[in-house]
Amino acid sequence: MYKDRRITVCLPCRNEAGHLKEVLDKIPKFVDEIIVISNKSTDNTVGEAKKLGAKAFEDNRTIDGIGYGFAHITGIENATGDIIVGADGDATYPIEDLAKIIDHLLGSNLDFISCNRYPLQDGTKIPFKLKAGVWMLNTEVRVLYGVTIKDILSGMWVFNKKAKDSLSLTMGDWNLSPQIKINAATNSDIAFEEYSIAQHQRLGESHQNYFKTGFSHAVWILKNRFTGKASSSQTVSASDAE
Repeated sequence: MYKDRRITVCLPCRNEAGHLKEVLDKIPKFVDEIIVISNKSTDNTVGEAKKLGAKAFEDNRTIDGIGYGFAHITGIENATGDIIVGADGDATYPIEDLAKIIDHLLGSNLDFISCNRYPLQDGTKIPFKLKAGVWMLNTEVRVLYGVTIKDILSGMWVFNKKAKDSLSLTMGDWNLSPQIKINAATNSDIAFEEYSIAQHQRLGESHQNYFKTGFSHAVWILKNRFTGKASSSQTVSASDAE
């Protein structure tokens, strides 16, 4: 289908071995490269990924125990695709609908698509406190950056090589999620748009403390706007880096 484009899917994982086959089975057959990036997994995530035919990397760096952003950055750095897809390794996002999203990226001459869960599609269930938190962060981004993003915390995105070379990602924790969207949406050289998706029930256990994560996002979004150096206050566990 996309014989003139090489497609890479990157999946950050922490202890997802038990359902990794189910997640990878949802990835369309036209995808050329699947990269699984394990962060602090204590199960056999890496071995299972390799057994299933994916490329597997370990990046065990963390900030306060969280390495979600580092895993994504490692995946993006090692991706060889003309189009790169980021999604979670817990089956939350509709990776099976990737063809429609890529068609929109190419047909609309976009460089970056952020997949948007709001307003919720039929069958999508997100707790009110999470919806309210996303709304508040969306408002903060609109006021501070002058861009309208309907889902600043979506964990699925699709972008091309041009965007990859311009994203300047630095955040190793959960703040990679707002950073990648803000950096794309505020870069005049990147054609950015959101695309409506449904969210599935996750597999496995959540690794987030939602109140703590939400507060961290709000502080980072504010600091980043006025200093551009929000990451300078974060410390990486050097002993965890590999």
